[in-house]
Amino acid sequence: MRTRVTAILVAHRGGEWLDQTIAGIAAQTRAPAAIIAVNNGGSDAVAAQLRDSGAEVVVGLSSRVSFGQAVQQGVQASPVSGDPSDEWIWLLSEDSCPEPEALEFILNRVQRAPSVVVAGPKIVDWDHPDRIIELGQSLTRYGSRWTLRRQELDQQQYDHMQDVLGVGPVGMLVRRDIWEQLGGFDPALAVYDDGLDFSVRARLAGHRVEVAPDSRVRFAQSGVAGPRIDRKRSVMRQAHRQARTAHLHRRISYAPAPVAFFEWLGLPLYAVFRVLWSLIREQPGYIVGEVAAAARTFFTPHAILASRRRIRQQSTVGWPALRQLRTDPKSVRTARMIDREAILASTGRQRKELHFISTGGLAVLVAATVIAVALTWWTFAYTSLTGGDLAPLSSLGELWENTRVIDGVPADPFTWVLALLGSLTFWNPSQIVVVLMIVAIPVTALGGWIWAAQLTDSNAGRALTGLGFAVSPVLLGSIHGGHLPTLVLTMVLPWLLLAATRCRESWSWAGTASLLAAVALAAAPVLIPAALILLIVGLFTSVRGIGRVLTTAIVPLVLFAPKIVTSLMNGRPLDLLLDPGITSPFVPATPWHMLLGFPTFGLEGWAAILDTVGLGGPPATLLVGVLMLPLALLALLGLFTGRIAVTLLSALLGGLGMLTALASSQLELSTVGHESVALWTGSGLAVYWLALLSLAAVGAGTLRRAAAPVVSVALIAAIVAVLPVAGKLVVNDTPFRSGTAQMPALVQAAGETDPTARTLVLTAVDAHSVRAELVTGTGLRLDQIRTAATSPTETASDREVAALVAGLASAGGADMAEALAQQHVAHVLLRTGGDDGERAELQRVFDQHGSLASAGTTEQGLLWRVVGVDTASEATGDSAASLGGTSLSGQTIWVVQLAVLLGMLLLALPTGEVTWRPERRKRPSRKARRAASASVVPATVGPAAADSSAVDPAPAATDPAPVATDPASADPGSADPAPPSAPNETPGTPEGGAR
Repeated sequence: MRTRVTAILVAHRGGEWLDQTIAGIAAQTRAPAAIIAVNNGGSDAVAAQLRDSGAEVVVGLSSRVSFGQAVQQGVQASPVSGDPSDEWIWLLSEDSCPEPEALEFILNRVQRAPSVVVAGPKIVDWDHPDRIIELGQSLTRYGSRWTLRRQELDQQQYDHMQDVLGVGPVGMLVRRDIWEQLGGFDPALAVYDDGLDFSVRARLAGHRVEVAPDSRVRFAQSGVAGPRIDRKRSVMRQAHRQARTAHLHRRISYAPAPVAFFEWLGLPLYAVFRVLWSLIREQPGYIVGEVAAAARTFFTPHAILASRRRIRQQSTVGWPALRQLRTDPKSVRTARMIDREAILASTGRQRKELHFISTGGLAVLVAATVIAVALTWWTFAYTSLTGGDLAPLSSLGELWENTRVIDGVPADPFTWVLALLGSLTFWNPSQIVVVLMIVAIPVTALGGWIWAAQLTDSNAGRALTGLGFAVSPVLLGSIHGGHLPTLVLTMVLPWLLLAATRCRESWSWAGTASLLAAVALAAAPVLIPAALILLIVGLFTSVRGIGRVLTTAIVPLVLFAPKIVTSLMNGRPLDLLLDPGITSPFVPATPWHMLLGFPTFGLEGWAAILDTVGLGGPPATLLVGVLMLPLALLALLGLFTGRIAVTLLSALLGGLGMLTALASSQLELSTVGHESVALWTGSGLAVYWLALLSLAAVGAGTLRRAAAPVVSVALIAAIVAVLPVAGKLVVNDTPFRSGTAQMPALVQAAGETDPTARTLVLTAVDAHSVRAELVTGTGLRLDQIRTAATSPTETASDREVAALVAGLASAGGADMAEALAQQHVAHVLLRTGGDDGERAELQRVFDQHGSLASAGTTEQGLLWRVVGVDTASEATGDSAASLGGTSLSGQTIWVVQLAVLLGMLLLALPTGEVTWRPERRKRPSRKARRAASASVVPATVGPAAADSSAVDPAPAATDPAPVATDPASADPGSADPAPPSAPNETPGTPEGGAR
């Protein structure tokens, strides 16, 4: 018996790759008996190249068809010589150059085992022949194509492999009678899975499929056979669409009839699911491909029926016989994990392990937790807090309602933060305020440690940043004063810097940075100018990632948009910078105190302590300065010894933070009573303090073994510097009390019955000076405050309140019952404290006023009830007018804001996906072409060579029974740590970062 081989060469573009492939065929140690060339819609130049190749027949096709159809045309043009079972066809494309012994080795394989009817070579990269592109194919449990041995270094480690489920079309050697019996490749699989599907049908017909690892074929993947693999995103998306179409077609074609029908019927739903999955995996570029693949499969049921008929006609062994050749899920997971790590390593994005426990992260977290418990133990008994700058939150429904534009007044972006936080404790939204007071220190310490881990490998330096930021004067002072926005800012700031510095890597990091930036700026609007400067710097330093950098500004811009418009329309653009929440008077620190990290004058108690011993002012500043000196020296060391990028970023952050704090102390945009109040300086100092600690951490890293003692001294000194405020927290010397005691019990009950009822709250500031405010319902709620509704100038509402107070404070004045009823005032509360003389005078007048009836002394102060008019009935109509909802435009704004938030949250979800993009492939130069032509040994091809290619089968090889190779022993899907040549289901993924 003599074996005859006919090579089918398909070409489309021609050129230098085709020249090398022709030379490779001519150099074979066992030359094919004949070459049938197919010009697959190529130009006349391609036809001329093929005619000069020595091919017996050149088949010209007027238009381009699939590789399988082109091969079929070539087979039909090849005359049958002798027994078809002794003739083999060898499938090649213009971009697949066989090595000189490729045909000899693959022939040896099939001759030793007559049951093998299909064999495939080892496909290696055209430019890097030491890398394996493919060595057989398989199917996963759910029918996805699985490429075996992809992109590994070829060290002959798999030269023992034999049985596989399938092989690719390039270099495939198939017996001619089997080709004709199975009808060639499925026309419905034009690009992907044609060779795999043919191999599966051969297996179902009772034949064997093998790989010949010692037969090597270089492959350029230009799209003549199989998909085109290129760096261009448009090419990657096209390949993804083709892969998904082939996958859906095969899945339905291989399924049992009832299952196949319902799978086909559910394709539209499946397309919707895949679209959502593409969004979750941050692959929006694949959405069109997913829809197109599902639609094409759904509207070509005849192709599915033809494929099922083709499988059924030749199937003799059934699908259970193929089970051992399929790749098990564990191997798939392992290979994908290896691929992911290999891609990260090859692209330089593999992050070093933090070793959280061994490098001190856990110890820092535990220490911060102990500090937090020691300082905030008194909060454990509360479910809500009021006092200082704190107030309870509304119910969950009202909390979200207050994020809308109401009566043309936009909500502060911080209201969104409160709504999200309050939803975590939905049964009692006010409890989240207590939780934040407790967890602020450990969360800040953890964030500081994680951020420092990106800057230095020094355990001491990381601990310094984590604990130093957790016990900073800004954070402890904010806890003592109840400045909730600053607590949120300090907790978010390290994570924001981490996400912002990595936003170029993936859309996930960009989405995360956008959300965190919105939270930080909502808590501290005064940082908006600094954020804009950092955004501009980011744009100029990352031209290639400019889209992701710009994405970080989307959520802040959308949340602040209503307030920006309102501020501009009111002619007060600086109102955009107003601090959210309750505004309390404070004395800003001096520039020297700010350099030491203290936001308020007095160094958080040091000035008062030294005043008691006859010292104060400069001595207090000098003492705290000495305590902060070790930290400053470490920061100075880090400034001169750290990496340029780190030092420049830290210096920029520190400078912007300090400038923001200094500017805040000079901007008095709001008033409390007759006092003008500056913007809170702690926001800028939080940024400054973190930048200082970052430089100090870098400086500690340069000290090596001396870092631990130096850092210990710096930390102890920093803790001593905040001892006065820490001592107040330890002994519960704070202005807080339970949120249920915000108003007297009688007022609370009246407010629950009639939420529109108001209380006129008075505080005797000094002689002939009273501070007045109207409180609605059960008391002020933090989420109800809208800075857009405040005005530094006197308003009509202020004059009305002043008239009420003047009327009530006038002895023997007119009856004020009707005026009080018009303002829905049901109670008058005279708070304890203030000027005792003025308070006593007001009490005497109110007791004699005919419109007021004393309700007794409460914990909050003296209370009177307004008599004479029923305010509840009159308040009802006004309630509908004032709280009856938002305008259509306000509703639209809220829906848009919510949609953007949800979309960005979806973008920020960690997917674990990584990006692989093939390197640029260049066609060989003329010089390389001449060198390749000179390196091959020409051989005669044609009838004269037929006898030399007719090879007798190898002697006496016993044909083993068709036993499938165990996937575990063959390690299908394993990979060396190198970037994969082609993914298993799709040709690549759009850029997305691993989280």
